Amino acid sequence: MSKNFRKQIFDADVLPAGLLAPHWHDDFEIVYILSGTLAFHINHKTYLASANEGFFLNAGQVHFAEKYKSYPCRFLVFNISQNLLHPEADDQVFRKYIQPVTSSSSFCHITLVPRIPWQKYILENIKKMTSLCQSMEYGYEFKIQHFANEIFYYILQNISSIPELSRQQKKDIIRVKAAMTYLNETYPQKHTLQDIAASCQLSRSECSRLFQRILHCSPVDYLIRLRIFRSLPMVAAHDRPMSAIARDTGFSGGSYFSETFKKVMGCTPRDYCKSKLDHQNFSS
Repeated sequence: MSKNFRKQIFDADVLPAGLLAPHWHDDFEIVYILSGTLAFHINHKTYLASANEGFFLNAGQVHFAEKYKSYPCRFLVFNISQNLLHPEADDQVFRKYIQPVTSSSSFCHITLVPRIPWQKYILENIKKMTSLCQSMEYGYEFKIQHFANEIFYYILQNISSIPELSRQQKKDIIRVKAAMTYLNETYPQKHTLQDIAASCQLSRSECSRLFQRILHCSPVDYLIRLRIFRSLPMVAAHDRPMSAIARDTGFSGGSYFSETFKKVMGCTPRDYCKSKLDHQNFSS
């Protein structure tokens, strides 16, 4: 089950820089707000979601979560593989129902709110899945699969009511994913706006506008944040000098790395490491 179904719970207060970094999956994703309010970004859209609301994301959608002002928030994420819904990729059911959804460039997500009956039903099934994951009663994996299929059934029944993406929006998603992939693979290297723009076949000005439309930051700011986030496990390990971590993550020196780290994370690398050690000692 773990290969086809994964659950994570996040606390916005302890996310690095209050951010669940931009990414996408090959799986379906369900996001459910347990408490508080969260800013959630999906492709070109930004939502404020509150407790008992959520989202269903198609495969391949660029998304990220962000702490909203000073509001606390806990939310869970289910990643559901296509194989959990129907395991045979060459099966008629898979080709008829699942493949058309995942291969669609027009359907990206559905917001889930309790005031709409069919969405309320989906949210109730999400709650049942959450309870099962907590209890892990004998045979719970079968029930998880049942509720996941029930949710997908109601998505299929209502997918036609979801507005389609425009041609420009589809192009934007393809291009920003190309740039993100390029930077994720080459972040330790030196980069200019010109080569980032070239990775998604745009001019520098249009590349900057693209990043603002979907990621709400400039290409350079995205790269800096990516480097800092990649440095976090190394900083927490506390077994290498800052100059070595700076070099491995694309910074010109230890002092510049420490200065940038504080701007992004709101604390120094030393304080971040100490907080991680304190948390480990408290948990042990």
